[in-house]
Amino acid sequence: MEKLKLVDKLREKTNISYEEAKVALENSNWNILDALLYLEENGRVEKPSVSIFYTNEVRYSEKIEESWKNEENKYETNNSFQGIFESICKYIDTGNNIFLEIKKEDRILFNIPLTVVVILSFFMFWIIIPLIVVGLFFDIKFYVYSKRVNTDKANKVLSDISEGVEIVKEKLKKVNKNG
Repeated sequence: MEKLKLVDKLREKTNISYEEAKVALENSNWNILDALLYLEENGRVEKPSVSIFYTNEVRYSEKIEESWKNEENKYETNNSFQGIFESICKYIDTGNNIFLEIKKEDRILFNIPLTVVVILSFFMFWIIIPLIVVGLFFDIKFYVYSKRVNTDKANKVLSDISEGVEIVKEKLKKVNKNG
């Protein structure tokens, strides 16, 4: 009786005759998967275009979709954590694609991703900020550039700061000449 069910199942899946299904199962020691492979090798059943193997009989149906949605709802707090993690990764990726270019005259001294600048500023604030201020007094210019993000406003702010430092330097020179 068991063998009859296997034959019917194989016929149902492959649309072949009862005789062909029985021969295929006999040649494969009554293993339905091996029988399918046997039929594919003999050209009786078309091979799948992609090598996908299913572990159950139900292949993508509405019932599975609903069960997946229910599983997702169970772990909704986990998804919110995943959303936060993805957002952080996007910000890091964006920061890695924005560069701070440090120039003196028309020579590039450093080209550093913004993520590195932020991390260095966070851990070495007392060193980085004074170095930037001193660098401005030694005619070092800072530029921000990126292929993905418009950096015109940031560069405008940095050029305004450089101009302000130039004005302060000119005033200090006049004070030293007069003093």
